[in-house]
Amino acid sequence: MRFGFHLSIGRGFVRAVEQGLRTGCEAAQIFSRNPRSWTAKPISAEAAADFHRARSAAGLAPLAVHLPYLPNLASPDEQLFHKSVKTLAEDLIRADLLGADCLVVHPGHLAQGQSLEEALERVALAAVTALEDAKVGSKVKILLENTAGQKGELGSSFEQLAGIIKNIELQAPSGPRIGVCLDTAHAWAAGYDLASSRGQARTLTELDRRIGPDRLALIHLNDSLAGLGQHLDRHAPVGRGRIGARGLARFVRLQALRHLAGIMETPRQTEADDLANMARVKRWRRAGRVTS
Repeated sequence: MRFGFHLSIGRGFVRAVEQGLRTGCEAAQIFSRNPRSWTAKPISAEAAADFHRARSAAGLAPLAVHLPYLPNLASPDEQLFHKSVKTLAEDLIRADLLGADCLVVHPGHLAQGQSLEEALERVALAAVTALEDAKVGSKVKILLENTAGQKGELGSSFEQLAGIIKNIELQAPSGPRIGVCLDTAHAWAAGYDLASSRGQARTLTELDRRIGPDRLALIHLNDSLAGLGQHLDRHAPVGRGRIGARGLARFVRLQALRHLAGIMETPRQTEADDLANMARVKRWRRAGRVTS
């Protein structure tokens, strides 16, 4: 498994790469814009070219872009829904311009009076529409991220993610670019035991059975301050939360996940926190692979 962090673009895209180099990243995730705003400054061709050169020299691969926080792809409110789809299409274009491999997306929130089936169909419609509107190359995948299930969040179960993917396939039989990003902290908070070898095996078996072995494209490698099944999205430094060092150390060494990248979205006060997290996961990796 290759490791990286969600890197800040607050001082520019190239500075994000520099942060990745300082903290030992092999892969990376960024926002392409302010994640708490609907508007975005265009990415110039010069800025994109500078980023491409810096990222190539740093060897950061894969690169994930994360959709901003404001969109709700499941919203029954037409104005918010269309605004959310527009943002998704825009970020697909921005991700393509930056040379990203994938765009990580939270499915959205269930509204009062909205059935789960309606919400899942809505998310699927949003994804298909955005892919059509964006008209970008075939490289950038939309990755649906599992959630903790906090405050009406959709996607806390593999069954729900599978429902969205099934609806996407029904609306676009040609097979759009859809995958899954597995967040370990969210999965734990949603009730998937990733602390034990048996729990990890059950979790990955269910993911394969419901979604398919080829859909998992990225790991968000986070520990959790929440208890198992508490549905609280509370990230912790790797090995310092309720999943724990033993569970995550085993998880990153699983043979079935060796081809994936683990992106950490861990709390940080200073860069020393990132360095400590990175040293920890690389030490776990050096201990050798686990076959099952």
